[in-house]
Amino acid sequence: MLRMVVFDFDGVIADCENAHFRAFRKVFLDQGIELTWEQYCVRYLGLTDYECIAQILADNGRPIYGKKKQIKELFLRKKAEFAHYLNKKDLIMPGVEQLLEGLCANNIICSICSGALRCEIDVILQQGRLQDFFEVIISADDVSRGKPDPEGYRLSIARINENAIIQPRIQPSECVVIEDSIWGIRAGQAAGMRCVAVTTTYQAEQLAGAEMIVKDLTCLDSDRLREVLK
Repeated sequence: MLRMVVFDFDGVIADCENAHFRAFRKVFLDQGIELTWEQYCVRYLGLTDYECIAQILADNGRPIYGKKKQIKELFLRKKAEFAHYLNKKDLIMPGVEQLLEGLCANNIICSICSGALRCEIDVILQQGRLQDFFEVIISADDVSRGKPDPEGYRLSIARINENAIIQPRIQPSECVVIEDSIWGIRAGQAAGMRCVAVTTTYQAEQLAGAEMIVKDLTCLDSDRLREVLK
């Protein structure tokens, strides 16, 4: 039985990946590092901002040990660049509100598990008036390890199950994850959940391993998501 759907955020609920890339690219150009979209997708998409910054520096021969202050400064600059972009754009992906309304009408719990910052998630959800659909939001601020580690997805269930009203406790086998990257698919499956992949960021062949692959959220409803658990 489907009791809970856990959404990734960037590339699933909101079209943020290009904005993240542009912010990272601008920050690193000032460091003499030119980041391409292909590099970002292959190597860095899916990492938290701190992980991404540290990895880009390491990949370009910049030592990161003892450089926590520099990494934090780059993180704050990237955060500011991204926030500036958010103020100009409506980033909600097609089909999001309709799917959330259908899930809630069927008493299926909705939550978010994302490597994005909580402040960024909140701003975009408020812009789209979607914040009330989600019982729990797990962001980069809540975990010590980003995807493909399953920490975030396990924490999603744990937070829901802390609510004594929800009985019996939700099991991973009763949850479906919606993701747009192989890192997210691996994280959800490692947490014992089934995964639906959307081809909003990667091609279908790059998302092999997901139980279902669709174009975007307009292709999904409660019945199709229940099929994933059969």
